[in-house]
Amino acid sequence: MKITTYTLGDFATNCYLVVDEGTKKACLIDPGIYDVGIQNEIIAKGITLEYILLTHGHFDHILGANALKEKTGAMIVAYKDEVEYFEDQIKNLPPVYDCGTIVIDRHVVENDVLIFGSISFRVIHTPGHTIGSCCFVCEDEKVMFTGDTLFKGSIGRYDFPGGDYGTILQSLQKLKDFEQNYEIYPGHGDFTTLDDERAHNPYIK
Repeated sequence: MKITTYTLGDFATNCYLVVDEGTKKACLIDPGIYDVGIQNEIIAKGITLEYILLTHGHFDHILGANALKEKTGAMIVAYKDEVEYFEDQIKNLPPVYDCGTIVIDRHVVENDVLIFGSISFRVIHTPGHTIGSCCFVCEDEKVMFTGDTLFKGSIGRYDFPGGDYGTILQSLQKLKDFEQNYEIYPGHGDFTTLDDERAHNPYIK
């Protein structure tokens, strides 16, 4: 598995290109804006983009989704409970930005598995930042993509529409309970590990 990170847009959203190097099949997680550099890398390296995975529906994680789907033919995937965020310009928080309507090709639920090449991601529902926030977990490689649920030393905001403090704490407990250590790739900020967050994050008890 090769992971390339792009930090995109005014809100420095982490977007991840995850490639199975054996087959050159890939997924792209949270394209916060359309960045032609991502498209150029996909073309130059002969990568087949299978999925555009959205951890949640806020504008700073989805603005590039439609354009990249059009350019690559990839399938847009999001949690089933998040549908309203992709259609409601209030709930996806666009003070200036027009997201349009994001058409989700595949609605996933808890424990669904997404496969590209030899890589499989399990879907973990982690509400609290939004109703349908989710994480994508590769158990074989011990990697988690946590969106705006879990950051290094912190958590995502819970004061936006659909957010709830008690619910996000329950979601964090779900992540904490994973056995072994995992690399954490969050929606914003630095990478971390699950062991570090268990030890130092004040929101994980």
